[in-house]
Amino acid sequence: MQGDYLTWKSDRPTYTIILFAIASLWLCALLLPLLYSVAFPKEDVQQIVAALEERGTPPAEAATIVQGVINAAGPLGRAVPVGYYSGATKKFQLNGFHDSETIKISQASHIAWFQNPSAPRFFAITRYESSGDRRAYEISKVDPVTLVRGYAQSLLLFAVSLFLLRRRKLGQ
Repeated sequence: MQGDYLTWKSDRPTYTIILFAIASLWLCALLLPLLYSVAFPKEDVQQIVAALEERGTPPAEAATIVQGVINAAGPLGRAVPVGYYSGATKKFQLNGFHDSETIKISQASHIAWFQNPSAPRFFAITRYESSGDRRAYEISKVDPVTLVRGYAQSLLLFAVSLFLLRRRKLGQ
């Protein structure tokens, strides 16, 4: 009787529970960075979006890129964040003359409505930050299929695992 409280019996197959756990973790890995970036956006990304809307000035490193986007597509009407990525890469010098360099990369993807044309477009603001507080920015188009594919796979796996987890056995 002592060990009974430690065992957990479920009428579900073990693979459905494992599949549901993996799908949940995968979905969280995609959605939590996006939610974090919406709740606590980086100040320089906000400055770039405000500059694209012609409501402020961008960081000095992004001024020419912002002006180029405004000249090509007109001012930004509205932007809604739809994706976020953050990572780092390490650069090593094989000749031994320089120390290694770490480059932090963060990318905020948005769906946006520019003045010319007024149809919605997807774009990303990528920030490269290397050691020594050097920063560079890039504003690029994003293929919507890439975003949809990224979310669709994890959402589909989550839906299938939830269906299998909730499914009743025949005759019950």
